[in-house]
Amino acid sequence: MNKPVVICFSQTKDILEILLYELQNYFSSNVNYSGFQNKNSLIDSLKINHSNQEIKLFVIDIQNSGLDNVRFISDINDLCPLSIKMVIAENHQLSQIRKFIANNRSLLFLSKPWTVNELNISLKIASQTYSNLKPVIKKTRHNLSSNEKFEKKVNKRLQKLIDANLAKDSFLSIIAHDLKSPFNALLGISEILLNNWETLTEADKLELIRDIHNTSDDTYKLLESLLDWAKSQKEKLYVTVNEVRIHNIVDNTIKVAENNASVKGIEVQNKIDDKLKVNADENMIATVFRNLIANAVNSTQPGGRIDISAKEDKDFCVFCVADNGYGIDKPHILDIFNKGSKKKINGNAKAFKGLGLILCKDFVEKNGGEIWLETKKGEGSKFYFTVPC
Repeated sequence: MNKPVVICFSQTKDILEILLYELQNYFSSNVNYSGFQNKNSLIDSLKINHSNQEIKLFVIDIQNSGLDNVRFISDINDLCPLSIKMVIAENHQLSQIRKFIANNRSLLFLSKPWTVNELNISLKIASQTYSNLKPVIKKTRHNLSSNEKFEKKVNKRLQKLIDANLAKDSFLSIIAHDLKSPFNALLGISEILLNNWETLTEADKLELIRDIHNTSDDTYKLLESLLDWAKSQKEKLYVTVNEVRIHNIVDNTIKVAENNASVKGIEVQNKIDDKLKVNADENMIATVFRNLIANAVNSTQPGGRIDISAKEDKDFCVFCVADNGYGIDKPHILDIFNKGSKKKINGNAKAFKGLGLILCKDFVEKNGGEIWLETKKGEGSKFYFTVPC
């Protein structure tokens, strides 16, 4: 029985050799390998031989931006629609490919610069995706007359697998991004204390130690969010709807954020009627308020103000966490947060923890509501979300 084929492409010889070496380390002798440096040669080879080969995976290294790369990947996809295509490129190049091949469900992406471990994780995802599709692929080959029917079946199954893998990729990226900053801060502050202990004043030492404590506290809360998110993604976090008094939840959340807010002289006001009740999961809604208020404290300038309010609107209650902070300029994280939303956003997402916002969106939607943002740079932000009354 012929072995499946893994095809590797890069226009740079050194990179091609490195990729082939790592592929051989990963797959060993279980597959056959082919390497190409010329796009036309690869396409011509596929036109001649692909019907006689089981091509499991394409690993495609992209060097430059341009629509020729999009056409190249599209041609490969047209010739081998059931093979997995792993595209390795810079983030802006991957964005361009995603934009023009939005409906292609057999693409995986690996951002440069990559590590061997990241490559191996991507190869594992690709192998699992292909293995799950293989029974459908074999069935397709035995009944070519029903090609359209099988293609829909394959695409539906592949869509679920790709969506799950992309969610994992996004989740891992958020973890790496959100954990990197606090750990860098902890390392930097501790290094100052270690190297300058004798020359620092007692007041300076106390301030630095307080910074370590606050950063550690923020990191711990972030890890709590990670655990909640992980449970949610595994569908082990069930929604338990009860009648919930929101004023009490917000009061308890403000007490948690009080230390950070008081250091900056920020006033946090709970303007929610103490008689207001909603039908929701208390723990999830508490997590939403905790993340939104913590983000508001982080993004509000010293001496600022944060107001938490609510109003009833037919069958829903609309909650608002408003600050007079920096506002948002470039919505990198918020693009994820507002995926599918019709509301327009402009602002800077640096002040906001990406994972916390995604967690808020997930929890609000699990409770039958929606969440959105109104913001303007220099004038603060207002996060709104709804919950059934």
